[in-house]
Amino acid sequence: PAIELRPGYETFWCYIPHFIHSPFYVYAYAFGELLTLSLYSKAKAEGPSFSGKYVELLRLGGSKTPFELMETVGVDLRSREFWQGGFDAIESMIAQFEALWAEHQASR
Repeated sequence: PAIELRPGYETFWCYIPHFIHSPFYVYAYAFGELLTLSLYSKAKAEGPSFSGKYVELLRLGGSKTPFELMETVGVDLRSREFWQGGFDAIESMIAQFEALWAEHQASR
């Protein structure tokens, strides 16, 4: 097998409390990934002028609400257009995977 679980690891998942005690924990990862991809899409569209705004966003850290933080880079979190940039990136990755998979299957 690719992964060998040694004795004692059968219940290792319960050692990590946020898997059990933090409802909807995994959704934070999905939200973070989509936010990042959407920001990346915006950065590509704006070019070098985006970098200063992004550095300011990083400088602010968690000092403001998410809505206020995103305003520093010109983003309204309620904007479907902003989020679409992230979904488009995901769609592109899926298309790339499908093309590579088809190429792999054809070479077998």
